[in-house]
Amino acid sequence: MSHTLRVLVALVALAVIPLSSLRAQDSTTESKMRRAGTAVEVYKSTEDADGKPVSLNLYVFRPEDHKPSDRRSAIVFFFGGGWKSGTPNQFVEHCKHLASRGMVAMTADYRVLDRQGTKAVQCVADGKSAVRWIREHADRLGVDPNRIVAGGGSAGGHVAACTGVVEGYDESGDDHSVSSRPDALALFNPAVVLAGIDDRPPLDPEKVAGLPERMGTDPKALSPIHHVGPETPPTIIFHGKADSTVPYWTVEAFCQAIEKAGGDCELVGFDRQGHGFFNYGRGDNSSYQSTIRHLDRFLVSQGFLQPASLADSTPLSTIDLSDDTDRQVIVDREKGQYLGHPTTCLLEDGKTMLCVYPKGHGRGGIVYKRSDDGGRTWSDRLPTPDNWSTSREVPTLHRVIGPDGTKRIIMWSGLYPARLAVSENDGLDWSPLKPVGDWGGIVVMGFVEALRTGPGHYLAMFHDDGRFFNQNGKRTGVFTLYQTRSTDGGLTWSDPESVYQSSDVHLCEPGCIRSPDGKRLAVLLRENARRKNSHIIFSDDEGESWSTPRELPLALTGDRHTGKYTADGRLFISYRCQSPTQDRKHRPFEGDWVGWVGTWEDLVGGRDGQYFVRLGDNTKGADTAYPGVEVLPDDTIVTTTYGHWTQGEQPYILSVRLKLSELDALDRSQR
Repeated sequence: MSHTLRVLVALVALAVIPLSSLRAQDSTTESKMRRAGTAVEVYKSTEDADGKPVSLNLYVFRPEDHKPSDRRSAIVFFFGGGWKSGTPNQFVEHCKHLASRGMVAMTADYRVLDRQGTKAVQCVADGKSAVRWIREHADRLGVDPNRIVAGGGSAGGHVAACTGVVEGYDESGDDHSVSSRPDALALFNPAVVLAGIDDRPPLDPEKVAGLPERMGTDPKALSPIHHVGPETPPTIIFHGKADSTVPYWTVEAFCQAIEKAGGDCELVGFDRQGHGFFNYGRGDNSSYQSTIRHLDRFLVSQGFLQPASLADSTPLSTIDLSDDTDRQVIVDREKGQYLGHPTTCLLEDGKTMLCVYPKGHGRGGIVYKRSDDGGRTWSDRLPTPDNWSTSREVPTLHRVIGPDGTKRIIMWSGLYPARLAVSENDGLDWSPLKPVGDWGGIVVMGFVEALRTGPGHYLAMFHDDGRFFNQNGKRTGVFTLYQTRSTDGGLTWSDPESVYQSSDVHLCEPGCIRSPDGKRLAVLLRENARRKNSHIIFSDDEGESWSTPRELPLALTGDRHTGKYTADGRLFISYRCQSPTQDRKHRPFEGDWVGWVGTWEDLVGGRDGQYFVRLGDNTKGADTAYPGVEVLPDDTIVTTTYGHWTQGEQPYILSVRLKLSELDALDRSQR
């Protein structure tokens, strides 16, 4: 069965499966909404399929300080339910949040099959009427008629998308001189492909015979992807990558069509999430919280909201896991031997994990181990090429893929000259370390990031203080941040170029995080002079240029940041807690192995984040935490580092296992 056929069959199923067991009549919904604190407006008087009169309500949530003379931005949500069922209750919590942020937020009723016997064409007509009514009554509502957003989920996402891209299907009694096109779209697992696409296999007419009847017209006429044009409003889409009702490829195609037409579309995908994952009350609400944070950030970027002030941010919670030995796995320990500075690499099967680390502080022969069960148990030390014993720096592991699709793991060893080892069979065999060029540096490489400039393209960064970039170099007092590129899947690398250098602010040990939409790179940096907080830089052009470094909050200040996204879109970043000299006595967990939980928006906005977590209690100074961070298919975080975990003994390699849902529960229990 073709991709397009599968989605159309799913949409036919969507038309007969209610969103929930609620089949509330209008009066019941209105009573619930009034109790939730809404104002009730009738935006449309129309008829059901039998010609009986129908009044359609808008439920309006206003900011506390709202005045009729205001010109606030507005958003209207349309519920899901397969054009058959559902109620405006679905988006109440979304409305409450956005009203608290300053928007006039509304959730709209519209005609559906179960209550009014109508078809999808009437759903779309009602959606257009709602947007038009808000614009017509902007003065009375205290909203800006040029800052109206339409949002919705599933079939409601389809309705919202149609208000933005589909011409016609307007109610005859509406004032058509008032535009029904919103100024932005916020779509949650929307149905946006209802007919064949040119580059997809042809459809089987027998399989989709019922769809025209359910739509009330040719499905292509109400298929948003077929009507995208240059006037399509800026759009954000939230979608589960495991959605079997509305497959993920359909929203990818829709976003691509918008961008091809010159528009702006951001797709936020959620691994292992299915249809309706975003709804308030689903699970522990982590997906709701993640999507509302992303939506908030999008609305700020488009000028519909003001950035949240730091005073509005949720206070940073502090959690200590260092005594929870049930979470800990000893990767390697040797009496009297210093073991430090590990890096891990998780393979695509989601369970095979590799780990390398030196026998010594930042230098020494490289030890190599393997886990076949996601880090729960580890092999004995595995054989390595002879010259791995000559490593003089911290080894780092990275998965890379060549332009021809060849998968490799590369391992860097720094100082002068920077050397590289390669495996092309997932770490079963390795090459010796070989020089990459006539240059070197410290912690080569802090990261290796795949670029969107082409298959097999990668960016890597490291730093140097003058001693190791060239042979026989000397300390200069200037720290230089370098970057280098590969276009052949990590086998060869360009001569490094300077990104930033300073004798005052010593930026080093870069760790890279890409934005959820993939369009922006952020690099977190240790400040080694210990005069200031850690810093962050951004690139919007795949590393061709970088923003001026700025300080991170103290909550994220430390060394060797390594971060990954979890399924709900939050970030987990592991690092060493190391503060500017003047702040050390005031900060908990100084010198320990710590983690931070927050969002991309927290990084961009300079906010503290959600959690500050001690992972391990290091008993000697700040000699700890060059971490690996991996996220398993079940969303378990496995983070690995070294430290002086036992007083008076040499450091050894330890991993900690956790889920953010567990931190959420711990935080609730502490309040």
